[in-house]
Amino acid sequence: MRITTLKMGMGLMAALFAAFATGPAAAQNFPTKPIHLIIPFSPPGGPVDLTVRPFAEKLGEFIGQPIIVENMGGAGTMIGSDHVAKSAPDGYTLLITSAAIMIMPSSNPKMPFDLMRDLTPVGTVSQSTIVLVVDPRLGFRNVPDLVTYAKANPGKLSFGSTGAGGSLHLGGEMLKLMAGIDMVHVPYKGAAGALIDIMGNNLSMTFVSMAAVLPLTKGGKIQPIAVASMKRNSSLPDLPTLDSLYPGFEVTASNSVLAPAKTPAANITRINQAMAKSLSSQYVKDAFAKSGVEPVISTPEEFGAAMKVEVARWAKVVKAINFVQTD
Repeated sequence: MRITTLKMGMGLMAALFAAFATGPAAAQNFPTKPIHLIIPFSPPGGPVDLTVRPFAEKLGEFIGQPIIVENMGGAGTMIGSDHVAKSAPDGYTLLITSAAIMIMPSSNPKMPFDLMRDLTPVGTVSQSTIVLVVDPRLGFRNVPDLVTYAKANPGKLSFGSTGAGGSLHLGGEMLKLMAGIDMVHVPYKGAAGALIDIMGNNLSMTFVSMAAVLPLTKGGKIQPIAVASMKRNSSLPDLPTLDSLYPGFEVTASNSVLAPAKTPAANITRINQAMAKSLSSQYVKDAFAKSGVEPVISTPEEFGAAMKVEVARWAKVVKAINFVQTD
């Protein structure tokens, strides 16, 4: 009887040890191997890459394992995003994505995963001020000038974006709704094409990042007339916010990190803490400044709350314009 009791006791101890090893103790040891950070855009070298790679370099230093950055583009970011959503929930596969992913739940009926169910927030990384710029030959010096002309000439103005369904496209649609004007949308593969056409008198306006705007304002090649952030930007302090004209108007260009749902909370916290150290480093601050972006530090809870707000906000715009993502 004593032998049986002893065997049962040892079995129980083994079970408890196994549970402990996969619980808090294992989480404290995380990570024990390289972490894969998926960029759902391709090819390498794009705007997101310029932000991600210096951030990932320092993140690896602070978390104690290499961060392997992989470009996995296609299907409007769905291939890379779906890959992460369906990866093992252990913290070793992460997604860094743009604000456009907040639009897709309401605009893309073929979305292969559920953003709020299949992914979990880790934290924000960066943001960039978005500017509304126009062709200077149109003579608009402010948004009221633009709106007055557009109301008198419906359908004659055009606005560019970096692709249908993105935040810059929906920003133009939101301006149409709030200002009560009609404009023609022209999608491009990138911001450069839209800016070239504005300078060539082939496009009326576009929303674009501050980093792309500043080099072109000096020679009067484009005319910035407002920022789409909730506060003015020190680089162009005289530009009003669109929110001051149309309350609630905001278009963001941001990057954030998500992990597969059910990733252990302790692992999420560990990654988030290392992210904060990376984003606070002078190396990352300097690298971001060259790209015209600002580091943004948040907790998983803060980012999660912001996600819910953004998904709901864009859903209203998508519904109002009856937009459906087709590519």
